[in-house]
Amino acid sequence: MAILGLALLLPCAQAQTKGERSLYGKTLKKLSVKTADKFLKKYPESVYAQEILHLKDSLLLLEFNEKNTSLIPRETALQASGYCLDAIGWKKDGREHILALNADLTLRILSPEGVPEDVRSIPVYTLQESPGAISLAKPLEVVSPLGRRNYLHFAYMNGDSEYVEVLYLPEEDILNQAMFYGNPIKGEQLRIEGQSPESIEGLDLAPEVSWLCGKLKENPSLVTISRADLLTDTSIRWWMDKNPKAATTASRLNFGGLDLESSIVAAYKKARKEKGRRCNAALFDIRGYTVICTMNKSTGDYSLVWCEPVCKNRNRDKFLNSIYFENDGTTLVLFYYKGRTSFKLRISTSSQSIRR
Repeated sequence: MAILGLALLLPCAQAQTKGERSLYGKTLKKLSVKTADKFLKKYPESVYAQEILHLKDSLLLLEFNEKNTSLIPRETALQASGYCLDAIGWKKDGREHILALNADLTLRILSPEGVPEDVRSIPVYTLQESPGAISLAKPLEVVSPLGRRNYLHFAYMNGDSEYVEVLYLPEEDILNQAMFYGNPIKGEQLRIEGQSPESIEGLDLAPEVSWLCGKLKENPSLVTISRADLLTDTSIRWWMDKNPKAATTASRLNFGGLDLESSIVAAYKKARKEKGRRCNAALFDIRGYTVICTMNKSTGDYSLVWCEPVCKNRNRDKFLNSIYFENDGTTLVLFYYKGRTSFKLRISTSSQSIRR
């Protein structure tokens, strides 16, 4: 085997002429794009060709970075920009500029002295009818994720439920964005449980968007959950927002319609049912909440009738023990325990009113 291996190596060794080895040594000694091109032109099939090509690419990248890396410190950029979310030096074709990002995602292009040169407007990427206030989630930086081309990279929040990563080419006004949206979980650090529209299987993503999706996946504050749970979380959040006084003084409720793909609907189908005249109802815990879901017998529509955080201490706090329909078949009774006492709430499934 050793003899065979030596025999296989001999042709390679014999292919390296004295002139090739000599030029290889001179190229390494005085390495430049020009000397690398000279070697590759003369010996394109050389065993050294891949190494020289790699060295040439490294030199080109170094030259690109030196030519297009701004020397303006962030502090100087901020001082020259006036009020803005963030500012950064930007060098294009050897010329220095400042990029200043405003709260409405307007991007001002300034001279190093702060003189306005141009303005760009970055469209807000949102799935909301009324997006929340924009805040900067990741500061401006200049990156080259796809080779020798500089992009402006940053991330912003729409309210507390949408997180957006951005890659932007200011000179060409070419924009790429990727979003993660869902339900905010507040704690020491805000977390969003949800999904990214760009992560849907089968989508043909541009290289820039694929890079941004990688950034979303790297972020520990963005937790991917199933579509079914996302629909459930969204329905629960809607119900809690629409019924802020349900547990105290409200006399009417807003029932929420449920998507058939929601995990609430799936849980309802497996739960024990209370049978009413127009609808059936089920009580169960899901995603940290105790809910009551109904299904309309004539239409097959599902509704979120009641929602409250799961009781964590049944010996001390009020605990929703059971539900049942009164004789009219439309009034749903919620039976609670609180310590050694009990009480009831009555919800009309026809009028969406509540009695205490």
